Amino acid sequence: MKCIKCGEEAVAICRFCGRAVCQRHIQEDMFTSGFSAKTGFWNMQENAVRVNDAVWCGGCHPEHRTTS
Repeated sequence: MKCIKCGEEAVAICRFCGRAVCQRHIQEDMFTSGFSAKTGFWNMQENAVRVNDAVWCGGCHPEHRTTS
């Protein structure tokens, strides 16, 4: 697989869009996965797994949202 930016051999895949990137073009962004809500009679607790240094190609524009 080749890097989307320069055509060299890729070493990683963007977590957000699936594009391949080489070592020189890897960037990092926050990725949140597995969002769910546990509900109880009196409260609601939100759960998610957050990765602060997920592989990012730098070309796509992931949209981070907060829920209330």
